[in-house]
Amino acid sequence: MTKLRNLLLAGAAIALIASTPAAAQWAVIDAANLAQNINTAARTLEEVNNQIKQIQQLVQMVEADSRNLANLPTSVLSHLQSSMGQLNNLMGRAQSLSYDVNRLQSQFQQLYPTYGDNVTQAGLLADAQARWAVSVGTYQHSMTVQSQIVQGIPTDQAQLATLVGASQGAVGALQAIQSGNQLLALQARQLSATQDLLASSARAQAAEAMRHAEVQSAAQAEWQRFYANGVGYTPTQVQVFGGSSP
Repeated sequence: MTKLRNLLLAGAAIALIASTPAAAQWAVIDAANLAQNINTAARTLEEVNNQIKQIQQLVQMVEADSRNLANLPTSVLSHLQSSMGQLNNLMGRAQSLSYDVNRLQSQFQQLYPTYGDNVTQAGLLADAQARWAVSVGTYQHSMTVQSQIVQGIPTDQAQLATLVGASQGAVGALQAIQSGNQLLALQARQLSATQDLLASSARAQAAEAMRHAEVQSAAQAEWQRFYANGVGYTPTQVQVFGGSSP
């Protein structure tokens, strides 16, 4: 500021000397007024510089806010919803043994009954065939769920790489938050798929275990039917090759 004031004073003095004729008398200069004017101009210039700095800072803040409000250009939400919808539909198409509690109880009583004395061999055979079909169907459904999940693994890996790259290259806070949320959504979808896989596998294993248990129960019922009804072997005489009885 002192240097600027000195330059202004020197410039004013030179201009005054150059504009005064040689024969003219020296004009009276109010040095105090001139110094005050110079100080006022210097303060005005300083205020202008401060305002310029404030405007520059405001522009920087606006630019930063605009970057923080920028949306993430990448979104995997539609694919995640589609993938979860496919798995939900697949789980809903489960045959034989339902995932609905009320329906399952009814199916369970029908497929795994408690045999009484009035059981027939034809009934035992029909029940065994029905349980075998249920066991095969549950294993087929479990393998279908596994195939659906494995089929989506490459897509999940590609989406994971895309979201990680978007998170690392985020230009603002909003993009970083959105990429993080999508990563969490991808993880939630994978956890849901894992639950579906565990449920279908456990269902198949339980159906097979119950089939084996019911085989033993049916065998016991058949044994009791055979002996309790007095059905046994009664020897009779037979003729061999048209001859007499032995």
